[in-house]
Amino acid sequence: MQYSYIIFLVASDKQMKKPVKSQSERRTETQAAVLRSACKLFGSNGYDRTSLQDIAADCGTTIRPIYHYFKNKKILFEAVTETYENQLVEALSLVDSKPEFDSSPDEYWLAFSQLATDASFRQVVLVDSPHILGRERWANTAVVKKASEIIQQRFPALQGINRTLFTRMLIGALSEAVMVFAEAGDGEGEELLNHVSTLIRALT
Repeated sequence: MQYSYIIFLVASDKQMKKPVKSQSERRTETQAAVLRSACKLFGSNGYDRTSLQDIAADCGTTIRPIYHYFKNKKILFEAVTETYENQLVEALSLVDSKPEFDSSPDEYWLAFSQLATDASFRQVVLVDSPHILGRERWANTAVVKKASEIIQQRFPALQGINRTLFTRMLIGALSEAVMVFAEAGDGEGEELLNHVSTLIRALT
């Protein structure tokens, strides 16, 4: 009886103890925490008004792990930009996954404009990224590659330089339109959405 009670206590104690995380797991969690804080602060304050010290304080670490995982502020900002850009790629891919008869070309615009209601997305992707990371990077991003794929499907006659030109013109125009949409009042924003949707349907 006494031994049974001791075994029960030992077993209970083991169940109550949390599993010990490996060094690799702790590193992954720290890196993810840094990226989450960077997304929040770069998004709310902008690149220039966000320091690595701010990010370290927000995620409860020192500045040393940030340098270890991301080297410097610009590389960390690029990781943040890619995080937001991937959200747009996922939204566009979701439209792509629908049967052709269930989707219309302007749904890509609607997916983009829906994300652009997030002020952090606009600040990072549309305001800071072009200036901080440069135009050279933009052409090779997942967003532009996805947009090129969509345009190639919708406009098969476009080839070579014509497709590149049209893609950049359309992305530039929609980026400007979505900034105007975000700054507009409720009634004006809805009207703008409808105007751009009508234009896209006319183009296709």
